Amino acid sequence: MQAILYVGHGSRVQEGNEQLRAFVSKIQARFPQIPIQETAFIELEQPTIQEGIEACRKQGATHIAVIPILLLSAGHAKIDIPNEIKSAMEKHPTLIFTYSQPIGVEKIVIDILKERLLSVGVEHITGRPDSESRENKAVLLIGRGSSDPDANSDLMKISRLLWEYTPIKRVEVSYLAATEPTVDEGLERLLKEPVEEIIMLPYLLFTGVLMKSLEKKLNQVQKTTEKN
Repeated sequence: MQAILYVGHGSRVQEGNEQLRAFVSKIQARFPQIPIQETAFIELEQPTIQEGIEACRKQGATHIAVIPILLLSAGHAKIDIPNEIKSAMEKHPTLIFTYSQPIGVEKIVIDILKERLLSVGVEHITGRPDSESRENKAVLLIGRGSSDPDANSDLMKISRLLWEYTPIKRVEVSYLAATEPTVDEGLERLLKEPVEEIIMLPYLLFTGVLMKSLEKKLNQVQKTTEKN
């Protein structure tokens, strides 16, 4: 019997865990033909991946598709989840597992980011803008940050695609943790540019500790801007 196990990161902020569960519920509704669908977390929340696998098995699952609810491929996607699957296979050799990839660099991601920019007043255009149609605005795309260079370079690819398909003069990338440039460094770089507006665009799936820290940073920047 087929099962799906959705695996999220997990957060110390319970609101983020509930957001993930709500997101998964929407996905589950699109696959009513799959009788067994469970959710698990890599860390900081229950159930664990092993508990999620066991819940699927107890309901009669013989084939479990493990779906990581992660934006980019880094250590959790490359090492932690595969190791959990390997452990489960050793414990239950008759179980069959398939493992998908994180969301990654996809057109739909660019479309969602474009919608976010439209909501704050960036002009809608079809196709790729020419230099004359670009607005004198800049975007600071803010990712979680990782020690994995592939994940960081994927965000750079996304930032380039965002620039290619939105009428923005400049797109810069910064990271909340684990690597550079930091948010402060990204802002400092853009403040030197002759742009009329800087849009800070978080690239995070759900709220959490890092999102809360970013919200504080945004409030500080707004207060400083108002004073100036």
